[in-house]
Amino acid sequence: MDVPSEAIESLGRATARSKRKSSVNFPINYVKRGDRAPTAARLFRSDELRLKLHMTLAMQATKAPHTLPKRPTQSLARLLNVPADTGPRRVRDAMKFLQKENLITTTDLAEGKAGLLLLHPDGSGNPWDGNGNRWVGVPFTLWTNAWILRLSGRAIAVLLALLELNGGSEHPDGELMDGHRKKQYGLSDDTWTRATQELERFNLLRTTQVRWGDDDYDIRQRKRYFVIRENFDHSPDWSQP
Repeated sequence: MDVPSEAIESLGRATARSKRKSSVNFPINYVKRGDRAPTAARLFRSDELRLKLHMTLAMQATKAPHTLPKRPTQSLARLLNVPADTGPRRVRDAMKFLQKENLITTTDLAEGKAGLLLLHPDGSGNPWDGNGNRWVGVPFTLWTNAWILRLSGRAIAVLLALLELNGGSEHPDGELMDGHRKKQYGLSDDTWTRATQELERFNLLRTTQVRWGDDDYDIRQRKRYFVIRENFDHSPDWSQP
C-alpha cells in the first residue's frame, strides 16, 4: 500500500486544530450494547467509512457543545484517503446516514457560519458526552499517527471493543473474552477473527491462549487480549498488504 501522503498531511492539520493532548472518549454505548446494537458496530456493518468519518468528527469536536465547522465533502474525502473520483459521493452518503441516525445535526456557528453538532450515540438527540459515567478512551495516536487510515474499519471496531474489555485491567496479558461478552459488542465471529489477526499483524494486539474452568468437566480454551498501546505511538508500516 502506498503511503497516503496527502491524507496524512490533511489529517495532521485536523489533529493540530483539535488541540487535543490525550485520548478521545466515546460513551460506553458507542461500543457496547445498551438498548440497541452499539453505534460502532452499526456504523461498521453499514459502511466502514461511516465509522471512520464519525470517529474523526468526534476527535475534532473537542469541547462542549461539541461543534465543528462544516467542511466540503472533497476535503473530508481527502482527509480519510477516499479516492477522488468516488470520495465526495461516499462522504455525502455517510454524512446523510449519520444525520438520519441522529448522530450529528447541522447548526449555526458564530457569525452564521454553517457547522455540525455532535449528538449522543444513543440516538436520543441529547448532546454528546464522552466524559459521562462510563466511556471508552481511544488513543489520540490513532489519528496523529494515521492508524485511522491504515487499519480497516473492521479492525477499528474490534479495537474499540478490546479497549472497553481492558478498561481498568492490570493483568499483564489482558482480559478474557467469553461468548456472552463478545455478543455485547455486536460483531460477528468472522469480523472478530479477521480483525484480531490484522491487529496482531501490526503488533497492536497480543493474544494468549489459556485454559479456563472450574474442574475437569468444564475446562475450555480461552484467549486473553492485550492491546499494545505504546505501539500506536509509532507510524504504521505502509508496505504491508
